[in-house]
Amino acid sequence: MDIAHIPVALLAGGLGTRLRSLVSNRPKVLAQIGTRPFLAYLLDQIAAAGCRSVVLCTGYLGEQIANAFGKNYGGLRIDYSREREPLGTGGALRLAMPRLESDCVLVMNGDSFCRIDLGNFWQWHCQRQATASMALAQVPRSERYGLVKLDSAARIIEFSEKKNGGEAWINAGMYFLSHALLESIPQSINVSLEREIFPRWVGRGLYGYRAPGPFLDIGTPEDFAAAENFFARLRDSQRRRFIVLDRDGTIIEEREYLSKPEQVVLIPGAAAALRELKQMGFGLAVITNQSGVGRGFFDLEQVNLVHEHLERLLASEGVKLDGFYVCPHTPDDSCDCRKPSIGLMQRASFEMGFSLQDSIVIGDKPCDIDMGRMAGATTFLVRTGYGAQYENAVAADFVVDDLAAATEAVRSLARKERTMVHGY
Repeated sequence: MDIAHIPVALLAGGLGTRLRSLVSNRPKVLAQIGTRPFLAYLLDQIAAAGCRSVVLCTGYLGEQIANAFGKNYGGLRIDYSREREPLGTGGALRLAMPRLESDCVLVMNGDSFCRIDLGNFWQWHCQRQATASMALAQVPRSERYGLVKLDSAARIIEFSEKKNGGEAWINAGMYFLSHALLESIPQSINVSLEREIFPRWVGRGLYGYRAPGPFLDIGTPEDFAAAENFFARLRDSQRRRFIVLDRDGTIIEEREYLSKPEQVVLIPGAAAALRELKQMGFGLAVITNQSGVGRGFFDLEQVNLVHEHLERLLASEGVKLDGFYVCPHTPDDSCDCRKPSIGLMQRASFEMGFSLQDSIVIGDKPCDIDMGRMAGATTFLVRTGYGAQYENAVAADFVVDDLAAATEAVRSLARKERTMVHGY
């Protein structure tokens, strides 16, 4: 099922007790962030993912939300489920069930925001045939939050109490929940998803998906005060130009159906080149075809473990990638995400907010160059990996020896563009 057909339940009934001094006359989701209510940012995110309908689970001053947003927003159909007395996150969701006609529901908290590709999250959930999947966000200070622990297969094995601590993964307030889990919620009583429902489902198909972030919770006056700057920084980051990179043969050495972290070997000079691109202000996104998943050679969890290992190798060199986008299909599946199709590139641009036409694609295969050309991007073929075999057979804008050479060429192009615009 496509995510467009998944109904969304947005929990917007919180009393906002800790924010009462700042937003005493309105629901917390209508708190103004700049010139817009916080709820608008969440609905924008839902609409951008391609979802079509959302049920707003309201309570305290819920009529204000209905008056502000009506029945339609940005292509979304809006319905309302209003609790007459506080039912908690679980109880509010249970009350809304008759309006959520699907085997699975996307549930979102109304007082937090996390940058995430909801389409990727949905595919990940389906791949695992999960009962429930929880998006996780990494925060630098975890003492305000309960921590989430995973096993090597990304199954949630423990929820830890709030405690003093540094960087950790926490519940980001976004979930794909099966009909079976929803039906397990008691009716007409105050019950919390976080404290009472999810702990019961540990070991019963509950998974944790690591989202790229950043994460914002507006539950305290301090965080609410920082919200405007949070979204301003997010907009600034989304205005960056992006380098879209192939993985095998471009960043790491080519290996047929690579599936184990220990098989990952960085191409000499690749990490330094990526670090330079970051220093120039470019975002870095990796798009990779992994048909070994569709062929049954390995699964997406193994792909994730490979990427986690690659991230550690790059982190040791001072490099952080902005995101991975994976096509798990075979050529016979006729999907729109396998290169040279531009589906994943479009998804990356929506998620990270960059222009396809202003981006740069670097890869070692014809499918990389063809994807870039179809997207209107500038293309570089590197001679590493399979690139040397194809340099006379593809119409790349530039053919260079490796990622380091591509980086130097990008630097020259940026210098020329600056001269044309600013005269220096």
